[in-house]
Amino acid sequence: MMKKIFIFIIFFLISNNLLANTLNYKGLEKLSKYNTFMDDKGKPYSINEISDKKNKLVIIYNHGSIQDVKQDPCKAKPQFGYIWDAAVVPAILKLHNKKINGFEVKIYRLCSGVKGMSVKDQKKYRKELKTKGTINLLDEFKNIKRQNIILKEVDNLKNLGFEKIILSGWSAGGWSSLNLQSRYPDKILGTIAFNPAFAGPKNEWQKKFPEWGAFRDHQVNIFKKTDTIDAIIFAHKDDVFEDPKTLSFFANFKGIKFIDYSELKPTKCTWADGDKKMPSNKGHNIPQSRCFTKYLEEKNYLISFLENIL
Repeated sequence: MMKKIFIFIIFFLISNNLLANTLNYKGLEKLSKYNTFMDDKGKPYSINEISDKKNKLVIIYNHGSIQDVKQDPCKAKPQFGYIWDAAVVPAILKLHNKKINGFEVKIYRLCSGVKGMSVKDQKKYRKELKTKGTINLLDEFKNIKRQNIILKEVDNLKNLGFEKIILSGWSAGGWSSLNLQSRYPDKILGTIAFNPAFAGPKNEWQKKFPEWGAFRDHQVNIFKKTDTIDAIIFAHKDDVFEDPKTLSFFANFKGIKFIDYSELKPTKCTWADGDKKMPSNKGHNIPQSRCFTKYLEEKNYLISFLENIL
């Protein structure tokens, strides 16, 4: 009996130590300084301005990612719509101070893009996949690290008194948000995911860099451990990273509202920093545009989703 207790204590200590180590990521402390609540113009403001936290609905916004070997840009005061600098998708900002079923919406922008897996380790898994046909994943790529960081911030906000929390995100931020909601529905009410992706362009994870296809399979298998994901997902056929077809596995889950918004053409939308039209292959970037915000408002997608999960 004493031996079993001793083994349990050792396991508990090791597990907690591993969790602590996963959050001891290089660069995270500096990035975390830019975590902030934002108003409908994308301007930061202090948590001290928020009262009655119990009756607030916090939407944690998670930005996209660049290559795993690089730290993601996350500017303290990004220009409106510059989602490549971790600006919040404008359609999310429009929800600021909205009243949903008696709860007032607050937007929290989270910077979590620490460096991920080294090129050396990526090549290691590519070799393992080639020789064995499978991989034994022992290292953390960036999206796994980001999931750990986001989950920790969810807990932090709850400890501060915010009881209602949902996740939102674009690209890799959308993917990590969906993964967490599938695993922690008791902590996260739901997820809004714009063009979720994390493994790179389709031609890379499907062919050129098969290890990223294996990493993606690893993530999909995690999703499949549940049958319900409370989320709304937006996907576009002209997205070079993921499209309605590659994301079709989400159709197997209860609770998901899947929006194929391919009717909204990139060439009919403009970049956030001017009136220049977007190229036809930029479906992944449409969420930064005014036409996307208008499209969502006309369809009332976000308000309806929030009303249903509260």
